[in-house]
Amino acid sequence: MPGAADLLLNADDALRARSSLVFVEVAPWRAPDGPGRGSGSIPGAVRTNVRADFAGTPTASSGHLPLPDADAVRRRAARWRGPEPRRIVLYTRNAAELASATRAWFTLTHAGVPDVSLLHGGLPAWVAAGGDVGTPARDAVGGEERDPGPVASSTPPLRVLDAAEAAEVARLGTLLDGRPASAFHGLVDHPRTGHIPGAVHAPAHEIVDDGGLLRPPAELRRWMLARRALGRHEVAAYCGGGVASSALVFLGALLSQPVALYVDSWSGWEKDASLPVEQGVPHARPGAHDLDCLEDEPAA
Repeated sequence: MPGAADLLLNADDALRARSSLVFVEVAPWRAPDGPGRGSGSIPGAVRTNVRADFAGTPTASSGHLPLPDADAVRRRAARWRGPEPRRIVLYTRNAAELASATRAWFTLTHAGVPDVSLLHGGLPAWVAAGGDVGTPARDAVGGEERDPGPVASSTPPLRVLDAAEAAEVARLGTLLDGRPASAFHGLVDHPRTGHIPGAVHAPAHEIVDDGGLLRPPAELRRWMLARRALGRHEVAAYCGGGVASSALVFLGALLSQPVALYVDSWSGWEKDASLPVEQGVPHARPGAHDLDCLEDEPAA
């Protein structure tokens, strides 16, 4: 698995290496398409949207943001890069939209696209570091068709789970629910509301500070340990549609902890009336490996 330095690029380093990078702005899936989302961006960046570029077409049984075709993702990334093997750097206009960038990272990396990083702090960090902001980013479509090259594999690979596998992790490992408390505890007005039985509440917004930056590694490690999400046992994450939970997968990668993703998430789980739903605070679930997360803690 790439180290933190390969996954997360600070703005000062991005400025120094800008000629060897291709910047990709990622808008949230609810954001409207088109150029009306802002007057400027990193000059030469590609403008993308989670729904349009990092999600496929939903089916009757899938969540609302399934993964797109992997070959199409690799071809799209090859167009962005052009003839040079430049590193792709993903960012958002608002640092609080980190999960949109991590969903793009997960989609690209899972599809076999190599050398993908996030710009820590997004566009605000770029501006604060002295980076210029130019005309609106160019659209993701179009461009010369290019050979995407060989499929790159992450080590360990990013795993995608189905509903049965997610339920198994909830029983035997740690399944993190990245949604807000109201959704997790079943307090929203919806026919099927609550969480997957055995899941652990792990709201993804807690891993960033008030400025939208990821919290320090030691603090993030404690956050994961408190949720039994570090160790040799299996860890996975889900949310509403596989966006917020992708930030927990990215956090795992930073800490050298494999975290699988149930991409369909709650929007897929709730469609199947045969799948159980739990509300309120989950009961404690003791297990033989409850202390695994205290062993072999990754180094800072």
